Amino acid sequence: MVSYTIGRSAPDVHAKWGCLQRISPGGDLSPTLLHVTPWGELRIRLHEGSHGCGERAGHGMWIAVGKGKGGAGCTTAVLELAYAAARRRRGRRPRRVGVIDLDPQGNATDVLEPESRSLGIKDVLNPHSPLSLRDVLVPASWERILVAPADRFLANREVDITARGITALRRARLSGEIDDLVDDVIIDLPRDVGKLAATGLLGAETLFIAAQATMWGAQGAEEMRYTAERISAKGNPDLRIAGFIISAYDDARDSKRVLNEMKENFGEKVILPPIPRRVRVREAIESYHTPCREYGGEDLVEVSDIYQSVYDRSQEARENLK
Repeated sequence: MVSYTIGRSAPDVHAKWGCLQRISPGGDLSPTLLHVTPWGELRIRLHEGSHGCGERAGHGMWIAVGKGKGGAGCTTAVLELAYAAARRRRGRRPRRVGVIDLDPQGNATDVLEPESRSLGIKDVLNPHSPLSLRDVLVPASWERILVAPADRFLANREVDITARGITALRRARLSGEIDDLVDDVIIDLPRDVGKLAATGLLGAETLFIAAQATMWGAQGAEEMRYTAERISAKGNPDLRIAGFIISAYDDARDSKRVLNEMKENFGEKVILPPIPRRVRVREAIESYHTPCREYGGEDLVEVSDIYQSVYDRSQEARENLK
């Protein structure tokens, strides 16, 4: 059996249903209505071998963004990468993105302003909850983005999460559970390298590590790299470190020195150019909950362009691996 999206509204459904009937003159499709997605679309199931006018599900990128120290620009990187992904197309339509907020501070959730917070990622990881990831993804205020919200109670999962909870995102990726909802998934990892971070790293295929060009920032990046390599070796062989995003970079002498040391330590994994320090980034993201490009100004467009390049290169690298 194959599932398809056949439209958002009655005219869409009727038009595509007519197409399906035309390609199957015998009328033997026997469709089954599955559900209505968070995008307001109807999903149907057809016999294997039918080639409907709908859209086949497919596996996109699962990207995690981590940090070893607070203030590294991790959440900004998550949001800007999600926005960059949503600006690109998949076939004839724009890409759709899922953001999973694994940080109990919930900053990404606050900025994305989800339609509802009654359920969240904490419920997926709850050992006593039957909910799956697709049950908690809700539309965000940013266009073409769904979010699995976080709140302060997510911190409880560090205490009571079980092995099943820790592998929840990995199972969701491997099973294709949300492939019909989103094309890419961006995971905001918490600062503390504990069970919640392990949950995200087990689910992801690609990891970006955000850090500032400071001694403590470099130390935090090294700690996250060590953790990721351990998890890749023992639990998630699909995980690879795609790069180190250097945020809030200035031309101070010490920043240049630390950046050079990071390039010596991490090699070509250090993403260049670094994200320049722009005071209005915080204003756009934190205060007005708006992507840098849409907030406007050459300084913020420059920042947005770098994140767009990071996403595009990651997508190109993934396509080359196929």
